[in-house]
Amino acid sequence: MQYGFSAAQLVALSVFCSYFSIIAGLLVVIWRSLPLRAQSVDSRAYVFVALALASFAHTWFYMFGFMAWSFADYERAKNLPEGLLERLSRWLLDTSLFEQAWASVCFGEVNWWWSQQLCLFTVGTWTIFMATEGPRHQIKLVWAYMLLGQLVAISVASNLFYLALVLAGPPPRASSPWAPPALWIPVLLSLGAVARSPFTDEYTFLPNLLAMHLLIVVPLVVPTWGTPRFSLRLSTLYVLVFIAALAMHTRATSNALGEPAVSARQFVRNAWQVLHSHPAQASIGWDVIWTTVSFVAWILLRDGAAPPLLTAAYLTLATPLASVGVLAPHILRSRDDEPEKSKSH
Repeated sequence: MQYGFSAAQLVALSVFCSYFSIIAGLLVVIWRSLPLRAQSVDSRAYVFVALALASFAHTWFYMFGFMAWSFADYERAKNLPEGLLERLSRWLLDTSLFEQAWASVCFGEVNWWWSQQLCLFTVGTWTIFMATEGPRHQIKLVWAYMLLGQLVAISVASNLFYLALVLAGPPPRASSPWAPPALWIPVLLSLGAVARSPFTDEYTFLPNLLAMHLLIVVPLVVPTWGTPRFSLRLSTLYVLVFIAALAMHTRATSNALGEPAVSARQFVRNAWQVLHSHPAQASIGWDVIWTTVSFVAWILLRDGAAPPLLTAAYLTLATPLASVGVLAPHILRSRDDEPEKSKSH
């Protein structure tokens, strides 16, 4: 059988295949860069490997479902008679999967309530955490974890980063209390992009979305260690992220509750229905859930000792209720303040 592909169709197929090749390449690069040692592996490592595998399987079950849905939706509109490969190439040429997926999860009050939680955690706490803890623990290629998170799932990439921290062992140097401009400016600008997302239109949606994704790569490729001019205290940056995230999550929750506000039970029912209303929404919604579970696991296991029962109960209950994007900067700010308090005594 001969296929009459245009150059544009071949490019579309190549880009689609390259997407999966880049993901595979990032996984290989990250795995090879992990600080694996000959001695016995810390038992915590198995927890984060299991969480990475589970979150990958779950979120990508829905991601493949989204791709199948998008192709079927395109076929219904076009009704093309060509062979499968040519139909696939036409679909890829005429469809922006990235924009289509994000549009599905950003518009709608409850849809955005789910999606904003992941955006707030990623552009805020997770970016700061990787930009500071990566160099401190001498983790290689920190930018690769961010890129993997954007291409695959934040939950998968965060678990691999937690794994790298566990394998690296105790950090060889103390944490810097400063956040240089190369860190705090992109983070705050990205938070602004998150805040603007619900108010974008067909012309501003994609540029705003791309800005949100690109800005948070900057702190991971530009050196941020030291105390250059115009730096903020790291604890101050976490406070700013916490305040911004709290304000945005409160607004999103209020909008999702509606006017007049529905009951808590009805809200939970609505959130669950929206979570599974579209495969793209299910993928990002479950990414939120897996990211939350993984962050709680990291906080509970990071010191290598069992946390107090009250602390474990607080984290387990408060984090999903308050949203990981809101509570994470509060928790990490509190921990960042501990060394400073000990120095003052």
